[in-house]
Formats: sequence, structure tokens, C-alpha cells
Amino acid sequence: MERDHAQVLVVGSGAGGATTAHELARAGLDVLVIEEGSSHDLASYGASSAEAMPRMYRRSGMTPIVGRVPIGFVEGCCVGGSTEINSGFWHRPPPEILLRWHAQFDLAVTPEELAPHLDWAEEMLGVQPYGHEWPKSTRVFARGAEAMGWAAQEVPRTAKGCESANTCASGCAKGNKQGMTRKVLPEAIAAGARVVSSCRASLVLHRRGRADGVLVERTREDGSRELLRVDAEHVFVCAGPMETPSLLRHSGIKHHIGDTLRVHPMLKVVARFPERVEADRSVLPLLQVKEFWPEISLGGAFFNAGHAAMSLSDNWVENRHELDEVDHLAAYYVAVRGTGRGSVRPSIFGSTTTSRYDLSQEDLRHLSAGLARLCTLLLAGGAVEVHPTVHGLPSIRSRTEAIRWLDELLSPGALSLSTVHAFSTCPFGERADRCAASSFGKLRGFDNLYINDASMLPDSPGVNPQGTVMAFARRNAIAFREGVR
Repeated sequence: MERDHAQVLVVGSGAGGATTAHELARAGLDVLVIEEGSSHDLASYGASSAEAMPRMYRRSGMTPIVGRVPIGFVEGCCVGGSTEINSGFWHRPPPEILLRWHAQFDLAVTPEELAPHLDWAEEMLGVQPYGHEWPKSTRVFARGAEAMGWAAQEVPRTAKGCESANTCASGCAKGNKQGMTRKVLPEAIAAGARVVSSCRASLVLHRRGRADGVLVERTREDGSRELLRVDAEHVFVCAGPMETPSLLRHSGIKHHIGDTLRVHPMLKVVARFPERVEADRSVLPLLQVKEFWPEISLGGAFFNAGHAAMSLSDNWVENRHELDEVDHLAAYYVAVRGTGRGSVRPSIFGSTTTSRYDLSQEDLRHLSAGLARLCTLLLAGGAVEVHPTVHGLPSIRSRTEAIRWLDELLSPGALSLSTVHAFSTCPFGERADRCAASSFGKLRGFDNLYINDASMLPDSPGVNPQGTVMAFARRNAIAFREGVR
């Protein structure tokens, strides 16, 4: 078996892993990053969904979270992780959430302490507003929010100079969206870090409270596979909210690991407008309504003809004609903070991961009320018809038809839900009865094994978690470097 060695081994190259590697490599440490997915250059970005999803997404974008209401989970599996295929939306963690985490998990952090790390990340990624005239799909949403008297705000993005090419979900072909491969990983590599792709970590090797390294399955260019052992003085597991707990549990590390999955359940709609909105030829709608936060958020979703067909397929016989005028359609969503509980487990052989999330009654109530408000907003903004991804539910054409869901509950078995945000599978904080790791990510019972990704967030943040993950990852890496472990 071939062997390699690093002072610090980082498993995963997404927001947490790339930030960890960046900070530690620039501090002069010998850093090796292994990534399960492949490496792709800019020329391969912007492909069709049919090409991009098998290439850049885990399980071709079809990872199920089972439960009484199944949820489709979408995450990247490539160098840079989900930052390469997400919308680029950027939120700072709300101070209320940080205070709650401190109160409930004894997490050693304050909003003031995290602020400089958020400043750093925003400068690195060029976070800023769109900077041009809003596309039509955004303007009609704004019109509806104004008509309802609800506060809507443009969400800044990691996409300085966005050219509205509508390829966020398959990698920004223009190179404007700043995934981890654009600046964070290149700076880490320039500082001496090594990044090796097509390497799936299969087992953390440990004994007596110390990690010795990781057993890796590497895929060669010809498709064959080989085992590789990587020895390391310190190991950071940053494989994401599903794969981090799966790897740790498969390695026999189970203390508060994989038992507390949280997600942001999302219900999408397709709205038809009398005028052309051409949502398939512009950046996704840029506004979000936070009037009902933290329980409910309303916003815009990525859109093309293929995604529209999937959303309309819940009632396909009635809806298939809508694709004849795809230029008049746009997609939006209601997302809820998520109060249900879930779990993550590896398969018996550790080669696949299974997850479960049980939608709570509160989740269902918020999804129902959120659908009422979203449809009311879109109709007020000029939509003539709204198609929810709810099997058997007719399209909504009037505010009266929409508002009923403020008081009634949608049928759980009819819902087609998805999520792009998962977390909380290895919560961190000082409460040993709740947390898998310390406030700086060191796993309990270990001297040199850390987590530093979305799995460590102790509860749902209610916003896009990338900013929160990067800020904590940088803070934790600096603390490690300075001996605060």
C-alpha cells in the first residue's frame, strides 16, 4: 500500500476545508487536502445540467434524505465542494443565532469575535450586491413584496462582476462567482498546500485518543482504484454535513456524531406571468423576504427548462403545456428554518451514506403558511398562476386560493421538498452532554482530530450557512495555529 505523510491532513475542499487549508498553509504548516470529487477547470463550467450534475454533484444531484416526507438533498462533490455550484448568496450569521448557540450549547463565541473573520471572507470572495439593473424575475418579486407591504432585501453574493449567465448551478463559466477554486484554494496552494482530487477518505485511523492518519481510496484516471494510507500529525475532517459524520462513525467515533441532523426544508413553485420574464436567461431572483424570519424565508430559485419540468412534474398532466411558454415562467421558494430531527449513518461498508430527517409539525405549519405568503406575493406581483410542487394541489390563481394555507396544513405525503442546506451533525460547544467537539472543533476524547465544516454548526442558522462556516473555520484554524486547541 502506498503511503503519504502530512503535518496536517484536511479531508474535503469545500468552504470549511479550503479555509482551513488556506490559514494553515500560510502559517507555514505542511498541509495536504484530499477531495473525493474531481478537479475541473473553468472551461468545463457552465455545462448543461445533464452534463454538470454527474460531474460535479454527489450522486448526480439526487441524494435522498428519507423520512415521513422525503427530501432531496443537493451538494457538490468536486474540488471546491458546493461553493462551485451554489447560488453565491451570502449571509452573516444573525447575532440572535450566535447568542442562542452560546446559551444552549455553551459555544465560546460572540458576534464581535466572529466579525473580523466574516470581513476577511467577504473581501476574499468579493461579496457585494448585483450592481446592475435587476432582471425581470427579481423585479416582479419586488413588486409583489411592495404590494404586500413586506420588507424585501437584495442578498449580496460571492459574484463580483456577475454577467447574469445563469450557470451558477453548473459552475460559473465566466469565473465571476468566487467558489473555493477561484482564490482560497489557489492561495493555499501558493503557500505550499497540496490538493489531491479523486480521493475518498474511507477510514480515520486512530488509537488511544490520537488520529494516526486516514485510509484513502483513490480513483486513477483509467477508473481503477487503489488504497492509500496518509499519515498525519493532525487531521481536520471537513467533508460536509453528511460525509463528515459518516466517515467518523464508520471509523468507530460516535459520541454525539450523526444524531442531530438539521436542514432547511424548501418547497418550490413555478409562477407564470403575462409578460416575458426570461428567467432561464438571467441570474436567479436576487431578493429575499425576511419579514417572517427566522421561521420562514421567501426567495428566488435557479431556473431553466429542465428544472421547470421537474417542478411541474408533480401535476404533469395538468401542467405540461406550461413549458410551451417557458419565457413567461420563473421559480421561487419558501424555506423554513427546520425544527425536526434527523440522523446520518454510513453503510455497513462505509462506501455510501444514508440520512434521515423527520419533518416536524412546526415545519409543516411553516411550509404551509410560507406557501400562502409566497403565492400571495407572486400574484400581487403580477403572476397569473402559481404551480406549487405539491402532488394533487391545483395551480393557485387567486389570493383567496393562496391565503387558505395560512390556516390549513398541506398534506405531508403530497409534498416534494428539497434542501441545499444541512448542518448540525457534529455540534460544537462546551456542553459535553450535547456536543461532539469543543468550541474550536476538536473532537472530544482526541488530541489531534478536528472538524471544521457545516457539520459543527450546533443548530439551524436560518440563513445560507457558507459565511458562517468560513468564519468559524478561519477562527478555529487560527486558534489551532496559535495553540488554542
